[in-house]
Amino acid sequence: MKWMIIAVVIIGILFSIYEAKIKGFIGEKAISILINGLPEDKYRVMNNIMLRSSHGLTQVDHIIVSVYGIFVIETKNYKGWITGGENSENWTKNVFGHKYKFRNPLKQNYAHVKALMELLDITDKNVFIPVVAFSGYADLKVKTNQNVIYYGELKGLIKEHTQELLTYEQMNEYADKITASNVDSKENRREHIGQIHEAEAVQRAAENGICPKCGKQLVLRNGKFGQFWGCTGYPSCKYTHK
Repeated sequence: MKWMIIAVVIIGILFSIYEAKIKGFIGEKAISILINGLPEDKYRVMNNIMLRSSHGLTQVDHIIVSVYGIFVIETKNYKGWITGGENSENWTKNVFGHKYKFRNPLKQNYAHVKALMELLDITDKNVFIPVVAFSGYADLKVKTNQNVIYYGELKGLIKEHTQELLTYEQMNEYADKITASNVDSKENRREHIGQIHEAEAVQRAAENGICPKCGKQLVLRNGKFGQFWGCTGYPSCKYTHK
């Protein structure tokens, strides 16, 4: 009995440490099952793709290259209320009154699309269908007209697209190139995580009114295209953000 209690405690500790990874794995597996069975002559399905672009490494949960376009799918296995706007830097998940910020997944997925456009040398962004899919444990209250859906709605959304944008040959060419360009490895995952942490540090500094480039104060300024935050070290430091 004593060893069972110890085992339960150890499992609980390990789960708390690796909760994000476990939830991510479960979410990705759930999506893989949901999109399984798509006709192979119309769809090529790829999971856990890591690509290196001119902006660094980017990890894409799921890519479906089809004659109807290229679906770029970001999954979030979150629970609680999910709030945020289409152009917000961050969204919020509210779990029993505890609020946690996370990067706007629409912007996160847009970076994936840009990396794929660069890799495949495609200039028409209409070829891509970005999708952000949440688990059924989430209660979506976001303000956007983009594809922010639940896992169970994914296959239906894919089937809604019936206009052929790519030939069978193009579909296979693009899918083969993505597969060949996948650089997923332990080393690259560590590098990618480092990039994420660096970006988060930059964002935290900017949110606290500190220039992440030189450490001086940021001030609100008026520009040609509206207000923005600029570094007081200008013109030596030209850092800005909206």
